[in-house]
This record gives sequence, C-alpha cells and structure tokens, in this order.
Amino acid sequence: MKRTTPMISYFLAGIVLPGIGSTAFAQELNPPAGFRAIFNGKDLTGWYGLNPHSAAPLKGEKKEANLKQQRADFPKHWRIENGDLVNDGTGPYATTEAEFGDIELRLEYKTVPKADSGVYLRGTPQVQIWDWNQKFDPKNPTRRPHLGSGGLFNNTPDAPGRDPLVLADKPFGEWNQFRIRQIGARTWVWLNEKLVVDGAVMENYWDRSKPLPAKGPIMLQTHGGEIRWRNLFVHEIGTEEAKTILGAAEVEARAKLSKAITLHASFDKGLDADYARGDKTCYVQQGKTLVPAEPNDEVKVVADAGRFGGALHFPKKGTYRPSYKDRGVLNYNAKCWSASVSAWLRLNPDQDLEPGYCDPIQIIGDDNKKGYIFLEWSKDETPRYFRYAIRPLFHIWNPNNMQWADIPNDKKPMVQVARAPFSREKWTHVMFTLENINDKSKPPSGKLYLNGKLKGAIEKWDMTFDWDPAKVLLVLGANYVGYMDDLAVFDRPLTDVEVDRIYGLKKGIRELYP
Repeated sequence: MKRTTPMISYFLAGIVLPGIGSTAFAQELNPPAGFRAIFNGKDLTGWYGLNPHSAAPLKGEKKEANLKQQRADFPKHWRIENGDLVNDGTGPYATTEAEFGDIELRLEYKTVPKADSGVYLRGTPQVQIWDWNQKFDPKNPTRRPHLGSGGLFNNTPDAPGRDPLVLADKPFGEWNQFRIRQIGARTWVWLNEKLVVDGAVMENYWDRSKPLPAKGPIMLQTHGGEIRWRNLFVHEIGTEEAKTILGAAEVEARAKLSKAITLHASFDKGLDADYARGDKTCYVQQGKTLVPAEPNDEVKVVADAGRFGGALHFPKKGTYRPSYKDRGVLNYNAKCWSASVSAWLRLNPDQDLEPGYCDPIQIIGDDNKKGYIFLEWSKDETPRYFRYAIRPLFHIWNPNNMQWADIPNDKKPMVQVARAPFSREKWTHVMFTLENINDKSKPPSGKLYLNGKLKGAIEKWDMTFDWDPAKVLLVLGANYVGYMDDLAVFDRPLTDVEVDRIYGLKKGIRELYP
C-alpha cells in the first residue's frame, strides 16, 4: 500500500529476537539449484520487525525507541504454522537481517479478502499484493486493485510497471507463486508463471531524484488481513551473470518488437513505406479510387528535417491525405482486433494549426458511422486539446444523435490531454493502442502515450465496429499543419515498457529490423 513518508535509515543495532517454535511439522525445504532459503520454516531466525514508515517522522532517542519496540512487537504478530510464516494482518513488517542487491527471489503467498500486502526490495516499496476482487473506484483512479497483483505500485502513476500486464492472481485459498528478478533498478515479476512486469525500472520511492539503493533488506509487508508465506528462496546475481541476463533481455525485447512490426515509413526518400507486411505503397483517394501518392505543395518530403533523417511536412491545411492500405498492416477483423500506431510530430498547435479540427492520424473504414479512430486537436479552445478517440458504431457512442463537440467530454470514448508537450523546437512521440476491438469475450480498450508515458485509457465501452476490411485505411494529415516522422504500426497493443523503449530508440524504428 502506498505511503507518504520519506525513506529513513532504519537499521538498529540490537539483539536478534529468539525464534518461535513451529506449531506443527514444517515441510521440507527444497530450494531450486543456485538458490538458498531465507526462511527456515521453523523459527524467525534471520528476520526482525520493521515498518519504516512509522519510524520515519521520529528522530534521535524516539526513533531508536520506536525501532526497538518494533523488534519486540515482531513475534506478537508473526508466527510459524505448518512451516508457513504467518502474519495476523498487523504489526511491523518481516525484514531480513541480510541485505541484498541484484537477486532472483522466489516465494509463495496466500492471503484473504480485503488484505493489502507486498514485497519490498532493497527496503523499498514494492511488488504489490492486492485483493483483486475490489471494484475500481473512479474517485481514486490510480488505485487499481482490479488489475491484479505483481505491479510496482509505488512507481509514479502510469509509469511502466506500475500496473501488471495481466491479471494472474489465483482465487483466495490457493497459493500464489512470485518469481521476482531485479538487476540494478530493472525489475521483472512473474506471478503464477505469467509475466506481469517486464523489465520496468523500480523507482526509489524514498527519494525519486536518486537511484534505487544498491542494497537493502527484503521486507514482507502486512496490512489489513492475514497473509501466509512459504518457500522463500533467493539467488544472488553476480556481475557477469547480470550482464548476461540484461544482454539477453535486450535481445529478446527487440526481437518481440521486431516481430510485431507490420509497417514502417521513415519518410527519408518518399511517401512509400520502408517496410510492410502488406502493400508498401502510399496512396491518396481520388473519388472512389486509390492512386499512388506523390509529394506536392500540400505534402512535402523534407530531407534532414525529421527526428531520424527525412520527414513529412504538411505546410498548410489541405485535402491531400497520404494513406496506407490495411491488409497486412492494421489487420482489422470482425472477431478480435488489436494494434498499435507510433509516430513523431513537431508543431506548435496554437500557432500552426488552422481553425477547425485537425487529425494527424486516422483509421477509417467504408463508413465513419461504422467506426472511426483518430488523433485530433480540438477546433476552438486555446490552448487546443489533444485527443485520442475510438468511436465504434454510431448508436453506441452517440445514441442521441448529437454533434461531437456538444457531447460532454466524460461521455465521449476518448482520452483528452489539456497541455500536450508539442512544440516547434522539439519532436513529440505519440503512440496509441487498440486492444480486443470487436471481441465479446474480453474487455476492449485503447491507450494514449506521449513521450513514452501513458496519458489515459479508453475503457468500459462497447467497441463494436462494422467495417468492410477491404476498405480500411491508415490516413495521415487530415487538416494537419506540421511535421511527421517515423510512422510505425504493430500487430498488438504494446506494453508500457515497450512504448517507453520505442520512445528511447536512438535511430528510430529502423533499429528493430535489418
């Protein structure tokens, strides 16, 4: 659970508390090869009690007395039962006497409804454990227990890794298995063999301006209900092994992204894509016909003007809209459709855009009332809002047949950013995702990212479309005035960590494929 107090120096010289005998037979410990047990299943040897948050406001003798009292209180709230380490839901956290740096930690836990717990790494909160049956509270939007356990909950809201990639918790009454790997600040978490955090940086909660401490204790948080722990095993990762793991992780991460690319247009030499699973040709609509697009006065290819080489320049509001055919690129279908679209933009919206809506990127079909996806700047406000919208069948999002501008913002299927970081001097990275569109068995959603950071999600909408797949297009520059570079499409919704990785590429998408 998130706290608000700063980090403290919390180690206190003192007597290690005597262990408490098991109340029943402990199971035989069987660490994996290369691991050792940090809980012996018999007593509290190697552990002491500490809640660093409660001691943080104190100083001097008061702090020392508090820390001493926490050690004394530890065995009052923690016991050994059938070889399990059991907490009653209150008291100081179970804290290892030993400090750890780069590690792989494996453990099992079992908790109860309404409990809230977690695993502190290097004395820092935390790999979160939720009662995932809790309902999402819109009044507290950054607290998302319904997404499941395993996320780095004390990272900045919407930072990579803060929420788990998938819901992997088992029902109450069953044991959950954590596999946690941490090298430097990079952290991987598997819950019940499902990857829920993929190499995200764990922030230093105690002082976010500083890196994560090099070493610290492992702590088992307790809050709100009984929790049981068993099979706590740790493997300490040496320097060479860390280099090997990080190198392999980098190769694997790039391979996953490379495999997902369906289109990349660098705009270094023209409008056509550099790579596409389908048609590389850039088209423009002439009546009912698509013809190959060519640079002109409304859409220019400018050498060395891009974020990575050349760029598209839309010097004025026009009607010439470069487009790419869907087949092999977006892969729209009527059963379950997911994708991601990435691009870099450079403009000052309030100075460069002309009156009216501006959509730098659209995905359209044969009829906008059958579905319509777009990035847009609003037409009248100053500063102009930047938005990502997924409009499904017309009657779903607009049952009262109102103008888009007249619908209250909280009733629109969109993400709105009031002061997006666009400028003439710097490029801004934009990524949007689509997940489970048209799927009746899974929750659909869409997310908007700016400069690698999640800005919001479109959720809890029926996202049913009825496009003719042969008519779906990815369209650029609808009333847009500004620069665009390094357009890419992926065949799945990228994760927060992957979006941040795309944002950080030094040479753009071309780094990800031969």
